[in-house]
Amino acid sequence: MPIGNDADITQRVVDCLAKVPVIFCEDTRVTMCLLRRYGILNQQQLMRMDQHQEYRSMSQLDDALRSGDAAFVSDAGSPGLSDPGALLIEHAHQTGVHVSVLPGASALTAFIAIAGVQLTSFYFGGFLPKKTTDINQCMQWCHQHQLLGIWFESPRRICRLVATVADLFPTVPVVFAKELTKPYERVYRGSITNVKEQMSSENTNGEWVVMVDFRQMIAEESIDYHRIASELKQAQLTHKQVKQMARLLHCSKNKLYQAFQAL
Repeated sequence: MPIGNDADITQRVVDCLAKVPVIFCEDTRVTMCLLRRYGILNQQQLMRMDQHQEYRSMSQLDDALRSGDAAFVSDAGSPGLSDPGALLIEHAHQTGVHVSVLPGASALTAFIAIAGVQLTSFYFGGFLPKKTTDINQCMQWCHQHQLLGIWFESPRRICRLVATVADLFPTVPVVFAKELTKPYERVYRGSITNVKEQMSSENTNGEWVVMVDFRQMIAEESIDYHRIASELKQAQLTHKQVKQMARLLHCSKNKLYQAFQAL
């Protein structure tokens, strides 16, 4: 998750990690750095339990619990929220093990607080799909139901996401934030077209949280792409000019271009 300032740890978590003999972690190296920072050097056994090993680690968890308590921490945010942990908790409940939660930093709630957008409900989709076609379907679905959607996205795909949303809905309001709680935290707000311009000269490294607000968007069906394309055809515009006109007309560049090509 795109959050993870070590200083946001609570005293309850520090006390817990100092007492338990076994700590299951998403990455033992990251957890070791955290323990050293807070002077927790009591020879706790660190056991790796990431998303690839969660199933295989259940027997190790059972063994650890027979001799006492154990804790689980994820690298950057609350376990179970787009991070490993849910399978472990389910297994613990099924085997009658008592589970206590020590709330920690959450990118989702931190992002909502910094976004400055009034909301009473929202759709949270976790990490966005990797395929552009799947992202298109996701955005179209949220648009159809006029939802405010929040997702996580990686730095490798953030520019593609911006371009995709800008092509589909050039005026939709968005909030994009990276590196929440960290020194290079940045927040971009406005229409997706404006945010695309803001981010064009910025370093996009870091994990992202994005909000796309379809609550006030006019239904796409109300745009008559055939009529608009016909008028642009009569004006003898080039294909390149048609694409440029989409932004001024507040409509999808791809759909307008497809309608223009079909004439």
